[in-house]
Amino acid sequence: MKFIVGLGNPGEEYVGTKHNIGFAVVKELAKDCGIKINKEMHFSLLGRGKISGEDVTLVLPQTYMNLSGNAVSELVEREAKDIKDIIIVCDDINLDLGKIRIRKCGSSGRQKGLESIIHMMGTDEFPRLRVGIATGVHKGDISDYVLSPFKHKDLRNVTHSILLAKDALIGVVGDGIDKAMSKFNKRKAGTS
Repeated sequence: MKFIVGLGNPGEEYVGTKHNIGFAVVKELAKDCGIKINKEMHFSLLGRGKISGEDVTLVLPQTYMNLSGNAVSELVEREAKDIKDIIIVCDDINLDLGKIRIRKCGSSGRQKGLESIIHMMGTDEFPRLRVGIATGVHKGDISDYVLSPFKHKDLRNVTHSILLAKDALIGVVGDGIDKAMSKFNKRKAGTS
């Protein structure tokens, strides 16, 4: 079974913010695959179903971004058993809006949710899908930038990014991470 974990912050005030694009991708995947995310456990909301014939659990941690490791470590301890069966979906301020990157492992890139997971698990050896949120030069505090909503002019690209990331996750589950990396890491949202 694969566990697809979208990172974000719970609560209405964070809906539509850049930091919550991981939540948005997993919610879009759930909608596309007919999976209801409504079970509360492991400090998260979960939904179980199938993608490309494979059993999956979709996970939205409810711990806030900076404590994502609490939810993921609980998930691994209670259910997943192997952290490599988990795919983390998160925002990336170092990647332009419209681009995604699938990786088998790697550093946090200063993404607070990934930092928390790496700290709690004691390893960075887990797959992740990063969704670009950079829309130009961001001045000042990075937390102000990631906790703000996208500008109206960027919303079309946001939608395309979410759909591209959703398709990439289906590819990871159905075809494996290597094929998905070669297919999706070169693409930009809105291109085929």
